[in-house]
Amino acid sequence: MISKHLKTFLLHLWKNKLYSFITIFGFSISLMFILLLSIYIKNEYSADQFHEKKDRIFRLTHGEECGFAPPSGPLLMDKFPEVENYARTRAFDGFLKSGDSSKLKASLMFADSSFLNIFTFKMIKGNSKNALYRKNSIVLTKTFAYKMFGGLPEIGTKVTLNDIADLEVSGIIEDVPTKTHFKSFEALIHFPSMGEIFEIENFLTSFGSNSYGLYILAKPGTHFPAKANEILTLFKEVNWMFKQGYAKSLEVEPIADSYFSKSTSYNSQNKSKRFVLVLSGIVILILILSIFNYVNLTVAQSSFRSREIAIRKLIGGKKHILLMQSLLESIIVCFIALVLAILLSFQVETIFNSLLNTDINLWNEINVANITRLILFMVLVALVAGIVPSLKIASFDPIEVMKGKYRMKEKSVYSKLMICFQYVIIISLITCAFFIHKQTSFMRNYQLGFEKENMLTFECEIPAKKQRVLQEILQKIPGVEHVCLTCGTPLDGGNNSCFTYNDKQVSFQYFYVDTTFFKMMNIPVQKTGVGYAKNMCWINQKGLKELGLPENASNFKRNDQNYPIYGIVQDFHFRDLKSELGPALFRILKPEDAAWSFTIKMNGANNYETIQHIKKAHSNFTNGVPLKIDFFNESVQSWYDKEEKTGKIVKYFALLTIIISVMGLFAMALYYVQQKQKEIGLRKVNGAKTHEIMRMLNKDYSNWVLIAFVISCPISYFAMNRWLENFAYRTELSWWIFALAGVIAMGIALLTVSWQSWRAARRNPVESLRYE
Repeated sequence: MISKHLKTFLLHLWKNKLYSFITIFGFSISLMFILLLSIYIKNEYSADQFHEKKDRIFRLTHGEECGFAPPSGPLLMDKFPEVENYARTRAFDGFLKSGDSSKLKASLMFADSSFLNIFTFKMIKGNSKNALYRKNSIVLTKTFAYKMFGGLPEIGTKVTLNDIADLEVSGIIEDVPTKTHFKSFEALIHFPSMGEIFEIENFLTSFGSNSYGLYILAKPGTHFPAKANEILTLFKEVNWMFKQGYAKSLEVEPIADSYFSKSTSYNSQNKSKRFVLVLSGIVILILILSIFNYVNLTVAQSSFRSREIAIRKLIGGKKHILLMQSLLESIIVCFIALVLAILLSFQVETIFNSLLNTDINLWNEINVANITRLILFMVLVALVAGIVPSLKIASFDPIEVMKGKYRMKEKSVYSKLMICFQYVIIISLITCAFFIHKQTSFMRNYQLGFEKENMLTFECEIPAKKQRVLQEILQKIPGVEHVCLTCGTPLDGGNNSCFTYNDKQVSFQYFYVDTTFFKMMNIPVQKTGVGYAKNMCWINQKGLKELGLPENASNFKRNDQNYPIYGIVQDFHFRDLKSELGPALFRILKPEDAAWSFTIKMNGANNYETIQHIKKAHSNFTNGVPLKIDFFNESVQSWYDKEEKTGKIVKYFALLTIIISVMGLFAMALYYVQQKQKEIGLRKVNGAKTHEIMRMLNKDYSNWVLIAFVISCPISYFAMNRWLENFAYRTELSWWIFALAGVIAMGIALLTVSWQSWRAARRNPVESLRYE
């Protein structure tokens, strides 16, 4: 009996291919997004959950930063009995080589010997208890070890760091999981050795530099976060940053919260918890819209099967049997949609990973537990989605159906409200997508005040004297116009310095450059007439205003020292357009001082060949150190990658909502036309034209789209106005974008409804009135 019923149902799906396709494909698209987003959300919330002692590990932060001085860890362990151990970290990029092998760039992290005991990183070779115990010891990750040695090296193998320090391999660990707040590292180095390697005086005892991560392992049974105020009081006594009020608070953060923390540092990576919550809301919204549209479409199609159901009732079919059969049909459709959704998910996996900057691997998610959860979830969805159509189908009056008098005479206000709600979402998303695109284009085409074309920069950590020699070599390369040594460029924003001027706290960005910098960067400078001096400086126009100096100022005093102003620099942007243009000070880079980077301007004749010559010259001079070049135009464009990805997410969600709503609107149009069959027949008999009937049928839906437009405009205006507040320089909220979004939504609605309207208007009125 069941097999015969299933055969009849599958035959119905086959005969009504268009409706079956709309139902199944529309539902599968929704399920695809739900599957991918659910896996992404699950993975995000699993960050740092792999540490076995996670309930006892805490990270210290202060406001939006989380850097502390090296003596902080030992001080806390000495003062607070709740502390079982501590670990300090500092991430940086360097070069490693072994013997005569080529140098490899590596993401490195200095860490205390306790690091591998506090955190859970699986050891492949070596002992986690003492792997970082000895001076100049290094622990490699598995992938980097294979990259460097072609296999796993023996414990005790020597490697060289930046040509300045010999290290000894003391262990191999598995690769760092991606879902952790730690920046991905390829090697760990003994933390106390950092001071000796980089010749930092009083490295372990000075509170001068607060740029190191600090983690605490609390003893079992203690409540270490309760000590935050005591720690803050202690740091105010010993650390200048807390004494002078630069750090005003102190938080003890559970390691499980660090991934979503608002505190940032060079040692860690952070994700937005608000963004994950928004995606969670999107998953729920997609699911609700999909179920409602599935219900509408199934109910609309049920009239095509009314005779089949009536016959089953007349030959003795019980209501509860029909109900169960209908629910079974819902389960079958849902599982067909699920299979298609899984196949689609594999197809778009790469696009999804690129869009959300993640690394979901669907094959890794296939296990018994996940399959069981998915089956139970789909059964629940199928029952929820199928219960309303099942009740409606089971309630058909078989006598009326067989006489041809049965028509569903339901009020459609509820369904039209759902259509209106969906179009509010569609118009809002289309509007937001247009404005995000407009703002992103505005920022990428904004004139920043410095030269971007044919410009490149790269870091070069070699002694100052060698930098000058390399500068001369690079200057002689054909195609190179200028080579400038700098500590700070418009791409990195220089170095920040705060000082008191006329009893006012001011913050300046400092740049150390040579005399060709302004000409090379095409930045206008107005000379003040001051003679060349060792302590002279340039100041930008914003800096003059910040200090309250006149336009023709020739000097200013700081800490009782006079600084001659050699020139006034025209303002240019050295941050992205989220921030206001700030004050800047420029000083001459002394010959004995090492620069952070080389900045080169090419003539544009043959940049590819010029770059190859630059790479070769650099490799020859540095004995094979890999060169990472940053191009100015590409770097500026990358400032707004996040906004571009946000725009893409909104576009994809808008497209998904359109697909879902078209599916629902198609169902409602079919449902609506069925209810209007008698009226259409009467109008045609009385001489109504096809276009008049189409206008009558389309008018109702057009009104609901107009209502949705009126509702969506203030919503999208408010949302975009709030979003644009994140940018110091922003585009206008143009009225035509709201109008365009409304026109697009109206076009989508009319195209969807008009096909059904046209079919109904062209139908022979005799078919509609034969039983009247």
